[in-house]
Amino acid sequence: DYLSRALSCHAVIIGELGDFEKKLLLQRAFAIEDSAVPPNHSTTAAILGNLAEAFGQLGDHEQQKLLLQRALSIQDRALSPDHPMIAVTLGNLAGAFGQLDDYEQQKSLLQRALAIQERAFAPDHPTIAATLGGLAVAFGRLGDYEQ
Repeated sequence: DYLSRALSCHAVIIGELGDFEKKLLLQRAFAIEDSAVPPNHSTTAAILGNLAEAFGQLGDHEQQKLLLQRALSIQDRALSPDHPMIAVTLGNLAGAFGQLDDYEQQKSLLQRALAIQERAFAPDHPTIAATLGGLAVAFGRLGDYEQ
């Protein structure tokens, strides 16, 4: 467990530096974590989220989407429905869908994330503002400028 978390953190730092090795480190961390914890554990979802970020940075948004969908599925089972981490994953998944030009799905995911955030945070929280900005972009890409 310690090794997988350390590899995951190291991979995030490497990703900040733009090193391609991040993907390999996260895959190794996930393999270790996957064998050490139950498949529906929230730590597994976090590792998947980090791996998805790596694929997104590498431009593989389809793989990013698949990993985030798996992470969300785990979080939906492991966490309460209003847990803020679910909103984070929804926002990241919405970003992947946006990169894949699926703006309807992007909008839907951001709306779900916003509903969680509005229950978890004060109305003027920066996270809510960021999600509203993402929603505005999604609505714009869909041609709905009224929203």
